[in-house]
Amino acid sequence: MKPTPPDQANPTLGIAIPTYKRPEQLLPCVRSVIRAAEPHRVPVYLLDDATDDTNTAAIAELREAYPLVHHIRNEKNLGIDRNILKSADTCPCEYVWLLGEDDRMHPHGVESVLAAIRERPNPFVFANYSAVDNDMRFLIKERSLPADFPGELDGETFFRSVAWSMGFIGACVIRKAEWDRVDPAPYLDSYFAHVGKIMEMIHGKRVTLITDPLILNRCGSPEIFTWTGDAANVLGGWARMTRALEPVYGPEAGKDSLAAFRRAHGIGTLKFYAYLRADGVFTPSLCKEMVTPENSSASARCAAWLIARTPPALFRAARALLMWGRKLRSPDLDPLTTG
Repeated sequence: MKPTPPDQANPTLGIAIPTYKRPEQLLPCVRSVIRAAEPHRVPVYLLDDATDDTNTAAIAELREAYPLVHHIRNEKNLGIDRNILKSADTCPCEYVWLLGEDDRMHPHGVESVLAAIRERPNPFVFANYSAVDNDMRFLIKERSLPADFPGELDGETFFRSVAWSMGFIGACVIRKAEWDRVDPAPYLDSYFAHVGKIMEMIHGKRVTLITDPLILNRCGSPEIFTWTGDAANVLGGWARMTRALEPVYGPEAGKDSLAAFRRAHGIGTLKFYAYLRADGVFTPSLCKEMVTPENSSASARCAAWLIARTPPALFRAARALLMWGRKLRSPDLDPLTTG
């Protein structure tokens, strides 16, 4: 049975956070959410995939600070795709805003989303975000989407050109009535099941875009994703998700969406391989799998071959210098948001 928020909670918007075993990140994340949510009585739902007591003390502290924090512990570990989906399913409000457990919300975040819903009650609201370093010491990129982006797009244009930016779940504000009508099965295990479900639900509809950044997203670089686990499958997840959407949007729209995703994240560039190598992920075997004559020139394959065999420490040092330079150029972050 879905939990019902207390009578005094705001029925329009709820915030759902899938969490695993990072209480040191969950605490400052939810504290930032509470600052934004409390004036509007917006409830917060924590979907705990740890299945043990890792998060118990942190969540108890948060529930004491804000009575509208709800804790739902999964009986078994669902994994990231399914826990994100369950997070949205669990929230009983008209709209649900998804958020990662290590993100931070600006104090005006909830107010901005509620205003956008009132002005344009579309089934999906995109909440823009900033990229910051992993320690939240400095700003890497002010906005995922530029300030001059239109405030509204049709679903297919959004899918073709902008959907790559909502792989970050904190960008996603969803109207539950449309969300509940879509079967997520075709998109499961793509690492982007929430994107596939949202894309299907907005087909033929309008999308609201808030270009003012509302969230801080921890990442090493706005262009580069690095994974210490199954990098090839994660990188291929967007392609699997777009193929599953072909009955909805057709193959050409999917190709455009995949191209925009790869371009936005620098996938396939030598810089991308160097970032992966810095974390020891880009190995010779992965290089052979990812860099092929079908997608790379002979010179690019040669350079990738060398990167995959270069000691990772050299790339870590280069990355540290790059981040140091970005820190010098970055404005100070608001301590009220970063916690």
